[in-house]
Amino acid sequence: MIKATGLSGVAVFRGTEDLAAQGLVEIGATVAKGRGQPSAVVSLRSDALATVGLSVMTDYAEAVLMDFTGRILTKQELTLDGMPREAMLDALMTFIDESAQAAGIAVDSIFGLGVALAGFFVGESSRMNPARELDDWALIDLQALIETRTGYPTMVENVATAAAVGERLLGVGRWAPSFGYLNFAGGLGAGLIINGEPARGKYGNAGEIGGLTEALGLPHPKLDTLRDMLSAHGVETTGITDMVRRYDDDWPGVAAWIEGHTASFNMIAAAFRYITDCDAIVIGGRAPAALARRIADAITWIEDARPVRRDAPLPAPKVVIAEVSSDSAAIGAATLPLRSGYFL
Repeated sequence: MIKATGLSGVAVFRGTEDLAAQGLVEIGATVAKGRGQPSAVVSLRSDALATVGLSVMTDYAEAVLMDFTGRILTKQELTLDGMPREAMLDALMTFIDESAQAAGIAVDSIFGLGVALAGFFVGESSRMNPARELDDWALIDLQALIETRTGYPTMVENVATAAAVGERLLGVGRWAPSFGYLNFAGGLGAGLIINGEPARGKYGNAGEIGGLTEALGLPHPKLDTLRDMLSAHGVETTGITDMVRRYDDDWPGVAAWIEGHTASFNMIAAAFRYITDCDAIVIGGRAPAALARRIADAITWIEDARPVRRDAPLPAPKVVIAEVSSDSAAIGAATLPLRSGYFL
């Protein structure tokens, strides 16, 4: 801990004692390891605090209750037809009360709420411009509104960046300090983590490399178009949620969709590689793991098709599937207060 924080041993000891006094950590038995005095085992108290995350996409909404260690205590789908804002916030408050009681968590230990919305920010505030299906959430100060409605300090983020933050704390970010995150859902969003920090830019929209596909006239890869391709091959689904839950990697149409969007995958991967010099590119969002793996396997680099100068190519990032589940947006939203208040 001394090496990680740069603090003196005395400062670390006093800080740990202070955190223990606040009930945030537990100091266990001492353990001898290497030279010097034995060190005490320090662990987070899982029941010390909790956060709530809410993700709202065009056809799916979900809430999670997370403890202080990042463990998901409860999750629940909150999808409502048309995603009406007030009704969904009512459902969120019911979820908080019922899930906290079921998990044995005191409601007053919930210290923050993260909300992830499918859309982009339109200014230096929490106003967002989401898809047309989320008109009830558009162009309003969401942070102020939700804080007033729920009574919890609230952080608002777009879905892709929230998912990337969750992956930073609980998934790929444990070994990859810098990565691009592709969030496959009804649309395609992207988030960017650089040296452990989310890149947000002036308005909060940094990292949205997926938008380059339309700018370059390439097919825009998203789960909506996969549904269309499956339907053209005789596989009918009632929506993205149904498709994700029943996904079969052998369905006719999957291979054609991958082939039809390979140029887009390669362009997006190249943009992350050349612009950010990142450790990894993460295929995530609501894409089933098997589909995410096929997307990752489809990505190739330009060096694969032509000679490399001095046989020393530009280092390429690893292309991997997300380690956090397809509930990543809600999980990521719940980690926002944790990261802001307690974790780096």
